[in-house]
Amino acid sequence: MNYEEMPKAALVKLLMEHDETRAAAGKDGIVMSYAGRTAPWQIIKQVKPKLCQINKSASVGPEQEQILNELWDGENLSAMTTLYKYRGQVDLVLTDPPYNTGEDFRYNDKWDKDPNDPDLGELVPKDDGSRHSKWLRFMTPRLWMMRAMLKPGGVIAICIDHRELYRLGMLMDEIFREENRLGIINWQKTTAKNQSSKLSLTTEYVLVYAKSSERAKTGAVERSALADARFGNADNDLFSDWKQGDLTGKGASKLANYAIQSPFTGEFHDPGERHWANKRAQIKEWAQEWGVEYEDVDIGDSRGKALTLKGWATATEAQRTKIIDKAAAVAKKRLDQNQWPVLYWGVDGNQKPVRKVYKSLVRQGGVPTTFWLDDDEGPTDVEAVSWLRKMSGRSRDGVEELDAVVGKGHNFETVKPLRLIKKIIQIWCKPDGIVLDPFAGSGTTGHAVLELNQETNAKRRFILIEQGNTDKGDHYAKTLTADRLKRVITGNWKTGQRDPLGGGFRFVSLKREKIDAQAVNALAREEMIDLLLTSYWDKAEKAKSYLKRLPAGEHKHLFAVNSKDEGFYLVWTSGEQPSLLTRAVFKEIAKEANDNKLASRYHVYAAMAPYTGTDIEFYKIPDRVLEHIGFNTRADAYNNEDVVDA
Repeated sequence: MNYEEMPKAALVKLLMEHDETRAAAGKDGIVMSYAGRTAPWQIIKQVKPKLCQINKSASVGPEQEQILNELWDGENLSAMTTLYKYRGQVDLVLTDPPYNTGEDFRYNDKWDKDPNDPDLGELVPKDDGSRHSKWLRFMTPRLWMMRAMLKPGGVIAICIDHRELYRLGMLMDEIFREENRLGIINWQKTTAKNQSSKLSLTTEYVLVYAKSSERAKTGAVERSALADARFGNADNDLFSDWKQGDLTGKGASKLANYAIQSPFTGEFHDPGERHWANKRAQIKEWAQEWGVEYEDVDIGDSRGKALTLKGWATATEAQRTKIIDKAAAVAKKRLDQNQWPVLYWGVDGNQKPVRKVYKSLVRQGGVPTTFWLDDDEGPTDVEAVSWLRKMSGRSRDGVEELDAVVGKGHNFETVKPLRLIKKIIQIWCKPDGIVLDPFAGSGTTGHAVLELNQETNAKRRFILIEQGNTDKGDHYAKTLTADRLKRVITGNWKTGQRDPLGGGFRFVSLKREKIDAQAVNALAREEMIDLLLTSYWDKAEKAKSYLKRLPAGEHKHLFAVNSKDEGFYLVWTSGEQPSLLTRAVFKEIAKEANDNKLASRYHVYAAMAPYTGTDIEFYKIPDRVLEHIGFNTRADAYNNEDVVDA
């Protein structure tokens, strides 16, 4: 390249890209190089916000619930650009992008020149020599936008399998920087299969990065209402509620392989193929709290010395019967007194020995680790964590969960299990935080948020984006994703009625038209209201910036109310009619506010405002509408038509 012959504008652009690349990767960071690479910020600058429309028939729940969650039907790069008000407001980006298997990843070659094209493109086959570079070109600007959506202390958790694991890891190191990598979770998606010549692929991965590791917080998993419900107090124990726990641990042990004689029945109980999890002295002490004495005796069972009732080993058969009867009477009396010892023999005294697990001693949540598998295959100290079944679930669980909600025939062969998604959300999204999933698929993330909100009394919100399979003309954001969310919200599962999770969401369709002043001015009233509701943003209110929509047609100007009971008014019929805030129009607005008992602060959208007042917050159309979505006609980051090509 001959730099001396390059135009000044091209040289400036080249230097800026060089500096931005170094800044993004860090002083000593990496920058990936692949065929067709363009700096992600250069791609983002070309992406224009799109017009959108709220689909009222596909939205679910009462208005006060709809405003909390959003499901967008549209291409996710354009959707994230349009969701400008959430830039820097998301606590957790949790997503499951296409894995580039030859069956699930589509690429539109037009994106190489114009990333605004809404079409998904064709499936990229396994034998496409450029499939990896296409996948990287697809993911790079989207990851860049996901990072922009995060709060300073936000976290991204992105699912992947072995096919693109290494390339995604390097790309994440470049965009988020290596020092912000929180971990790579290895979760067991299935059990081993019979494969004669290859390793059995039983795990997948979740790459977890922070926008800033110094500001991100990794929490424990909250104990759910379901987990709490397993605790009770059958014996009126004064210490705390408790649940039954296993007295054994996984695997055999010579030192902890012996039988224990029941004081109620005289029967001997051994740990089988497992071992007693507590020290022998501790178990003996607990057993003797039933009012009987024990001694160590070899009973010839090829195990270690058993814990037998004192005197039983040397007694005759008749004497043994008396010893057992006496012990049973003492133990039964102790059983009737309640507040049983930690080791007990079932609520009637006739079961195998088990132990109490006290609720007050169980950690409120489990400490996250990088290897997630079934509890049955994990640590024996299961009472110290909150997951009583599987910790992460398996792929087949996800498919079965989807089958149960919407029925079979959805054509999803792999679905992330709810347990995996719920666990990630609990660890990296605060109870009132926002979760964004730009590849929403069947809606597992939204389902998980709704279920967690009910189980733990949380108030998390979700934003889902899904484009669906346009090859078949089926935007399954509506036919599948929205259907799943609606069914779990209402409890109307395909397999039968369940307890409703409650909540709601707005269904927003992303249009093909780009947003500019001309497009805004051409909107009809209801279209304008849709745009205002989805784009309104007041930095002072932050997460409470959403507006509650009022039923259409009830008012001439009033269309929404904010959390402070302040009205929002639109002086607008269509782009062809005058839009003036005059004294006469303001009198109509004031009357609507008074009739609806709203605060005397008026948020008014109009093209011009000949009449002003101290209580009026005026939003000029189209300027303030464009400003709400980060579009500045004078210095717009998305409107660089005059960028000079190098």
